Amino acid sequence: MKPNQLLSSSHRAGGSPEKGPEWLELDNSAKIYPAVRTRDWAAMFRVSVDLTEEIRQDVLQQALEDTVRRIPTFRLALHKGVFWFYLDANKWMPRVEADVNNPCKKINDLENGGYCFRVRVYHRRIALEVFHSITDGTGAMIFLKTLAARYLTLLGHPIPAGEGVLCCDEPPRPEELEDSHSRYASFRHIESRKEKKAYHPQMTRMIAPRLRIITGMLPVEQVHEKARELKVTVNEYLTGALCYAFYQVQKKEAPRRLLPVKISVPINMRRFYPSGTLRNFALFVNPGIEPEYGEYSFEEIVTHVHHFMRLRLNEKYLNAVLSANVGNERNLAMRMVPLFMKNIFMDIAYRLYGESRYTSNLSNLGAIRVPEAMAPFVERFDFLMGPPRFNTHGASALSYGDTLYLSITSVVEETEVERLFFTELVKRGIHVTVESNNPPLTGNDDFPYGRRHAASKY
Repeated sequence: MKPNQLLSSSHRAGGSPEKGPEWLELDNSAKIYPAVRTRDWAAMFRVSVDLTEEIRQDVLQQALEDTVRRIPTFRLALHKGVFWFYLDANKWMPRVEADVNNPCKKINDLENGGYCFRVRVYHRRIALEVFHSITDGTGAMIFLKTLAARYLTLLGHPIPAGEGVLCCDEPPRPEELEDSHSRYASFRHIESRKEKKAYHPQMTRMIAPRLRIITGMLPVEQVHEKARELKVTVNEYLTGALCYAFYQVQKKEAPRRLLPVKISVPINMRRFYPSGTLRNFALFVNPGIEPEYGEYSFEEIVTHVHHFMRLRLNEKYLNAVLSANVGNERNLAMRMVPLFMKNIFMDIAYRLYGESRYTSNLSNLGAIRVPEAMAPFVERFDFLMGPPRFNTHGASALSYGDTLYLSITSVVEETEVERLFFTELVKRGIHVTVESNNPPLTGNDDFPYGRRHAASKY
């Protein structure tokens, strides 16, 4: 949908560009998420910022109301239509709530006024938890930084716009609301989604729905140095290290047949197209190894990931994937199928082409920057993936200042993957400080656990 089409839709529905749209279609990549959610699971993720002083919840509430007026794609509730889910404007404001020990739980339809996100506060931390139907990691980080900047401004510390901070006194821009998938799909070529099934660890799922979070804090310069030694990027280095950890776990399980170990890596398509959208605009590639070919060293896996990424991170290949996704949505027969049948088809597609095709994921938001006036008030940022539906682990990373924060979330009792991953980095000369949101559930004393902000060092 082009920006002018979106605005005309808003006018027909009784809205205006200044007030935001009264309703929106889900963007192309968002359509899968409501269809495949279950009673207890939805595709959730979380970004958070720790400030240097205690949060005043009354001021944060006002900042939240100002921010959703500025970013109206967040001021929407998910509804079922006859043929598709759609987003409809909320008539009331979201509420700030207290943080919890078990984040990223599914947002129930009647929770928080029907919003697809929640804002939580704990002492100095502001956390934003988002259902993927409204935005991706880039959009969520822009919302969080704008919210924090508005909060500081209301406290008497004016923060100018820039570095992903939006001015809450300005109206939303039309390009922020567009579905960039549909705008940029060229249909020069349609890429097949066929991939081999990937390896998944045979581990014990926790009885209660819990999300274990283990975060490693790494010096950015040390990680860059090790990546440069292998002539790869930081993201390729970390992806290879995570792939190596799962490869080691599979070898210990000694299955009759070794399966591919693949890490799903989201690609921010704003790198390839001049898009200003605050909605979803990302695609995924799945680099990895075929253990049936023989033994792999750490260096081989990292190099393999590097060449895989170089082959696929180009506009032509990614547009072929983009066109395949958009083409399915535009198919006339598919458009005319009632929503309840679409949900069945999309759930089957998710089982065939979703989590079964990769072992885990690693989403890296890169270096987070804030306006110069905001920096003295910010201590750190964090990024967490919510629990996967079928897989056991998810990983996410970002850096702020001179520290890289890499979090591995899991829904299993064992911590072997995390131990192997961080221990391997330490062996290679990277200092790692680890913290966790809960004590161990197994008898494994090899891994240093600590409460949040009570970190242990390797």
